[in-house]
Amino acid sequence: MPPISFRNLARYVQNVEANLPLYQALGFEVRQRMGTDMAILQNEEGLKLVLHSWSDHQGRLLDTAIGFTVTGTLDEARKYLEDAGFRLLRAPEDSDAGFFYIYGDLDGNPINLVARRPTPT
Repeated sequence: MPPISFRNLARYVQNVEANLPLYQALGFEVRQRMGTDMAILQNEEGLKLVLHSWSDHQGRLLDTAIGFTVTGTLDEARKYLEDAGFRLLRAPEDSDAGFFYIYGDLDGNPINLVARRPTPT
């Protein structure tokens, strides 16, 4: 069994607040806001959609990522993705609203590996 499980879809947008009404019109309700850069929405079927502004996309057009929750250890999950051929695009930064690694497929399409920030030892 893989050490990860499906979490959500993430839609990258220029302005989270301006886009919220569009997705609310599609039946998504805001469940949580994380500053002005991120909002977590959910529809009645339970699908989670994260609207996220991401300025570190290096000029590439990005619109959607698939999020996975770490269910094993973080090391197991990262090794699993790297062994499958995914490439690390971005490691967590202290300023991030959450703790996640962004991996890319062969075309650089992102998947987010979401975990809890490790406690210092």
